[in-house]
Amino acid sequence: MDPTSGFYSLTKIYHSLRPDMALPPPFQPLSITQFIFSLHHSITTIISNSTFLINVATGHCLSYVDLAFHTNSLALSLKKHYPLSNGDVSFILSFHSFHFPILYLDLFSLDVIISPAMPDEFISDVNRLVNLYKLTIAFTTSQASEKLHSYLSKVMLLNSPEFLTFFTEYDYVNPSTLKDRDVINQ
Repeated sequence: MDPTSGFYSLTKIYHSLRPDMALPPPFQPLSITQFIFSLHHSITTIISNSTFLINVATGHCLSYVDLAFHTNSLALSLKKHYPLSNGDVSFILSFHSFHFPILYLDLFSLDVIISPAMPDEFISDVNRLVNLYKLTIAFTTSQASEKLHSYLSKVMLLNSPEFLTFFTEYDYVNPSTLKDRDVINQ
């Protein structure tokens, strides 16, 4: 393997130059969200309060602790208002957003399958994607929602006041106290 690029000429595969990371054993199934938040507890408080994400357009920052808070609040809110469960399929029709990491981690924690698309796709392409899956819920913006309303009854607008309140509707729940595959099971 080339130590400068990670390319292995025999397999024609690039490998990460970062050190391997210990993953949980197969007999201890964790969602990707639970795994990420379990890493948080092995990091010092100084690092865990550091910035996780920066919106370069607005300068708004999100710390690792705030990520956990908003993800858990969104999970509780979605389970309450839109009962989602293992194997449900969500469709995300939106340009990239500061809220995407939170939404993705939340949906992963609920074992919901995610089918993303960009709103500038042709309506015929969106129709094909919608018809390909048995969708449970769609997440989109008010600008792109006209491409979905004829297909789904559950459409959550990512730029609606209701969706934005879901990020803070519930008090913080410590992710290390979660025991099963659902982020929150209350």
